[in-house]
Amino acid sequence: MRKVIVTGCDSGYFPLVIELIQSIGNRTDAALCVLDAGLTPQQARTLHDLGVMVRIPHVPDCAPSWRVRRRPTLAINLSKLWLDRLLPQFDLILWIDADAWVQDIAAIEHMFDAARGGGIAIVPEIGAKIADLFAVRWICPGWMQVRSFLYKNARKARLPFAIRRRIGAKPLLNSGVMCIHRDAAIWPVLRKWQDTIIRRGGALFTQDQLSIALAVYIDGASVVFLDNSHNYIGPWLLDEERGSLVNLFYPHDPVGIVHLVSQARLRESLSNTLTVPTLSGGQAAVNLRFGGMRAFRETSLTG
Repeated sequence: MRKVIVTGCDSGYFPLVIELIQSIGNRTDAALCVLDAGLTPQQARTLHDLGVMVRIPHVPDCAPSWRVRRRPTLAINLSKLWLDRLLPQFDLILWIDADAWVQDIAAIEHMFDAARGGGIAIVPEIGAKIADLFAVRWICPGWMQVRSFLYKNARKARLPFAIRRRIGAKPLLNSGVMCIHRDAAIWPVLRKWQDTIIRRGGALFTQDQLSIALAVYIDGASVVFLDNSHNYIGPWLLDEERGSLVNLFYPHDPVGIVHLVSQARLRESLSNTLTVPTLSGGQAAVNLRFGGMRAFRETSLTG
């Protein structure tokens, strides 16, 4: 099967995309593609020189054009649900957000394999990211208000309460890493929900994740769940002897795909660090980007 790994960025996130490409290297036979949401001409040429395809994102008619003009990177989020149309020459389409990188290449092959049967391959946020499964506000003993990502975004999109109730306590399906076969039945279902969400005033930035949740939880679209190592967003744990990030869960296997959600400081500069616990019980100040972890290995393991 013809495979492609897709991401997207503007000029500001270009260094992260380069690190994502470097983290993949020549360890897969999949093609690489970047959606251009504001690259400079030189950045686009750099990608072409690396053999990476560059494509213009697709903005559906339902999306207000003025909002996309004001914030061009929204076109990337919108395009996630149109990748089968943007890249019809490929059978398996793997999306990885620009703020993620590949530590263990086996995770890439797992994603492709999981999507071969026609289900969307994706990671549910039910791991060790936070102590609470979803946000709630306690009003009084026995009464609480659900404040989960899915419930809040469904409410913003003015979806019926019957739908909000069904998805409000469900795990978020993180679209930062997902793989779908070009002929999967879920594509038109995703676009149906995208259209509904946007026309009802839902958030453009989060419509992709809400659409996926609705397709799976409401319409029963086929899905293949993978463990959190395939889209790892923390808590962070460092194997300082090997210079790699490992899963918080025992036996602390190496993380497959590192996703720097809510890590703006680390994304901004490789000089910014985060204090991370280590397997030996200590702590280390590291930048969790691919470049930061590479520098950590070079300095700590060779020096």
